[in-house]
Amino acid sequence: MRFIHQIPIILLAMAAGCAASIKDQSAVNYVGGDFAPDVLREGGMAMLPVVAGAGQEGYRRPLAECLTGECQLAMGTGRFAGWQETMEILNEEDLSDSYQMMIATYRETAILRKETVSRLGEALSVRFLLFCSLEQFHSQTSTTYSIFTGFNTVRKSGVTAFCQVWDAETGDVVWEGQAAAKSAGGELTYDKPYEEYARIAAKGLARELFQLAER
Repeated sequence: MRFIHQIPIILLAMAAGCAASIKDQSAVNYVGGDFAPDVLREGGMAMLPVVAGAGQEGYRRPLAECLTGECQLAMGTGRFAGWQETMEILNEEDLSDSYQMMIATYRETAILRKETVSRLGEALSVRFLLFCSLEQFHSQTSTTYSIFTGFNTVRKSGVTAFCQVWDAETGDVVWEGQAAAKSAGGELTYDKPYEEYARIAAKGLARELFQLAER
């Protein structure tokens, strides 16, 4: 078992019509056992439905779609089931309630139910499961005054996505990472460009998961 120090990787991307750039701060929090990108590609992976609170549907879906696209590219010929395919299979196999209960139990105990993880992996025909959750999108505006520049208004916005990879064979977490997409700028900054935040966060997560070069 090995732990990886958090080393932020910064990616700048200008959003059209936005006065501020969106920065991606991505990091790997944990890697367990012999987990590596080649093992991931060999075993196959399915992306579980992204977990988010109320009022985040406009961000949850773009993130799921962008992350699905990034992972499909990085997996190459390895099997990857996107979130829509996964959701359909979970409903067809009547596993939605079991999945929901497992998430609730994990949040309380930090222990995954091996039986449920194994059933999910078997139903999806993969060894690894990608679980993602979102923090609430936040936006804050502050105004300062200087005798040299007068009043200055800055708006800060951002969201953080946390991801884990579950091993269906062992019923354990084998990888954990996060990506925070943030922006700060003047009065012209619009505060909820969901698709742009989603795209940048997804690229950061995929880059860390598959150990890709910055692009």
